[in-house]
Amino acid sequence: MSTAVVIGIGRSGAACARVLADEGYTVRVVDGQDSDAQRHMAELLPRGVDVQLGGYTDDVIDGSDMVCPSPGVRWDAPLLQRARALDIPVRSEIDLFLERCPAPVTAITGTNGKTTTTSLTAAVIAASGMRVHRGGNIGETVLDRLATMAPTDRVVLELSSFQIESLTSAALDAACVLNVTPDHLDRHGTLEKYAAIKARIIDEATGVAVLNHDDPVTLAMAARASAPVRFFGRNLEGHDGASVVGDSIVAVDGGRMETFLAVGDVPMYGRHNIDNVLAAVCLARAAGVSLEHIANGVRSFSAVDHRLQPVRDEDGVLWINDSKATNIDAALKALDAFGSRPIVWIGGGSSKGVPPDTLATAVAQRARAAIICGATGPELDAALAAVGYEARHLVPDVAAAVRLARDLANPGDVVLLAPGYASFDQFSNFEERGRTFAALVNGTTEPVREEV
Repeated sequence: MSTAVVIGIGRSGAACARVLADEGYTVRVVDGQDSDAQRHMAELLPRGVDVQLGGYTDDVIDGSDMVCPSPGVRWDAPLLQRARALDIPVRSEIDLFLERCPAPVTAITGTNGKTTTTSLTAAVIAASGMRVHRGGNIGETVLDRLATMAPTDRVVLELSSFQIESLTSAALDAACVLNVTPDHLDRHGTLEKYAAIKARIIDEATGVAVLNHDDPVTLAMAARASAPVRFFGRNLEGHDGASVVGDSIVAVDGGRMETFLAVGDVPMYGRHNIDNVLAAVCLARAAGVSLEHIANGVRSFSAVDHRLQPVRDEDGVLWINDSKATNIDAALKALDAFGSRPIVWIGGGSSKGVPPDTLATAVAQRARAAIICGATGPELDAALAAVGYEARHLVPDVAAAVRLARDLANPGDVVLLAPGYASFDQFSNFEERGRTFAALVNGTTEPVREEV
């Protein structure tokens, strides 16, 4: 009987364990942590799956026929290098899913905008009456939903660089790279390596490749595509895809331009979200969705939680939760999303190895006041001081930041949580940070910290 070792008992690892056990594998799941969350996940696994919590040694994989790491395990981790040296296949949840999926798959990646574009693409395709399954890095596993999928359905996946680097092969009906800016350099090392990982889904596209014409890194990926390429951006230079002309969103097919949606009808803040709409238009068109259904799907779409999400609008002050701004480029886009409206910015968190200088310059130009907290607080404070910005306030945590923001905010202001950094210095994830912020703003009970 074949054996498989699953590394990590989160949602992805649990899905791998369930599917492989159903296929007849003898499955062992190991995890370095031993908490209530891990034990709860273990209780949900099929009978017969062996679970080892609280640590393991590298020889745990010896003699197995497959190793399935969670996305959080570095692809060059010693344990996985050992597996390769022993000729044991290393497969991810996404790998296993793509091998078994009966439906066409649309894959979306990029430094920023992945979740919004994935959710929006799924919504506009569903608006046409097609059955859609959304998942991937968005937090909804798809591997253990295979039994619900039919060839006439459509799967829309958000893929992170961590997931893409694990792919051995993939037949993608459509693939999209939204943008590439510095992020996860603590894991990937260089921007060039990070971009090369993102570009791998373009290599695997069989139906259409969708690329951002305004981003030089993604534009260059067109040369490696074997599938037809559609672009989105402000100037397509004669290419097919989706763009903005005046106050309208237009689709370009065969060189013919068709206006079908007003920019003002997009129910999300920020220029970058218009770009996300353009990408979704290209992907939905590739799936055969009419412009009428796309327009209806966009108009009825709601902002995704923790992504420029309004959480309170009272006494002339708009409070915005953009906790998913976990890198500097995302924070820059958030700062640019509200026109000339004054901003009280809340930022800081745990570093991904990117210097704060660019963010400090943007905050100094755009924010009326800056409230800084988290592990990167001191370096952000120093970077703001270096550009002569005096309206800065260093506080210990998000609760103190919200209290101070209440004192500083004037009618007409936006209080913007767009940290520019990961959340792991004080929170389990960006969702917990965003929920905590919203609860503090609205005066409700602060969420209990989750175990991970």
